[in-house]
Amino acid sequence: MISKKEQYDTILTILSKVAIVLINFIVVVCIAQFWGAEGKGYQAIFVANLGLIAIVTNIFTNSSISFFVRKVGASKLYVQACIWTFISSSCGVLIFYFLPLNTTNNNLFLILLLIASLLTGYITFHNALYIGMQKIKYFNLITILQPLFLLIFIFLFYNTTETNFFDYFYAYILSFIVVIIIAFILTKKTVGKIKFQLDFSVIKQSFNYGFQNELSNFFHFLVVRLSFYFIIFYLSKASLGIFALGINISESIWIISRSISMVQFSKIIKEGNTKKVRKGVVTASLISFAFSFFCIVLLLLLPKSVFIYIFTDEFSEIKQIILLMSPGVLAISFSSVYAHFFAALGKMKILIIKSVIGAILTFILLLILIPLWSMNGACITTSIVHIICSAIIVGYYINEQLTINNYLG
Repeated sequence: MISKKEQYDTILTILSKVAIVLINFIVVVCIAQFWGAEGKGYQAIFVANLGLIAIVTNIFTNSSISFFVRKVGASKLYVQACIWTFISSSCGVLIFYFLPLNTTNNNLFLILLLIASLLTGYITFHNALYIGMQKIKYFNLITILQPLFLLIFIFLFYNTTETNFFDYFYAYILSFIVVIIIAFILTKKTVGKIKFQLDFSVIKQSFNYGFQNELSNFFHFLVVRLSFYFIIFYLSKASLGIFALGINISESIWIISRSISMVQFSKIIKEGNTKKVRKGVVTASLISFAFSFFCIVLLLLLPKSVFIYIFTDEFSEIKQIILLMSPGVLAISFSSVYAHFFAALGKMKILIIKSVIGAILTFILLLILIPLWSMNGACITTSIVHIICSAIIVGYYINEQLTINNYLG
């Protein structure tokens, strides 16, 4: 069963995520209205590149922090996280510079990407620490403030400068700077003064756990974002902008599953694989699916004219993208809790297997379906792969529970 504290944390997290989605929705509307489909395309590839670098950075700044902070303390994790963030961000941007992944041919774009990557890594550390310490209210506060300040700075730049789509990147970085200052204050309240300590045994443990988790996330990234690079190659940045906006709206449904999964993840880290925990996981997955289904139906009931009115005529294909993405979105909404269950127990091989299979399928299907059906092909690919990956995760969970029951029975 789900405890009252879990219910409180989950509801608070969902409310904060809803607020984030609403703020991000206004941000997306601003990008569409101010800079059009091409500007949205540049923003999408910036965020995708940032996410790709973050996968490497997160080895020492994300789940490994949540997993080990109660075991070894924050001080032994902080220094290694800072050093690794600088190294991985710098190397990541250099790779983008020398490889064809530099799709913008603009050095300023890469400089801003480096700064944003560094700031993202430091904020991720603090958020992971709050999850590990079960300070969910601090996590929610930080995750709300960043898009809120982003929106404020976008309006400031738009109304005070000769605007272009780079204003989004400047606003993005400034929002992270403000949030990092707040995060430092909250972290001091949570764990006190952090000392500068390096412990090579902790580094090894953190790397082993973090590498497995981020290896899974890397292949998952390919599942959800490889299509961006294919669309730029086969179509255009404007097409990417349209596709990315449809994806953003579709994936906003995941606020429910991510909120529920995050609370469950924090609980499982603390309590382990107990019968009570397993019951909570099943209940949480069903709740996640039910609410997500309701939200998808509401979105699909909106007429096409509403999307055109909000985002301009350039984005007339958005409802079609949402429709094609909805089966995969619902599948992930259901399986996300089970994926976090395995992550919290350190069973990363299951997630890696799922993500590798998904990445291979994504690559093959994108090669076939984008040339045939353009953006629709990318949507169908993503939806099919989400369903298959979800089936793998849930299948592993059912098999594990049958094994436990047989052992106990």
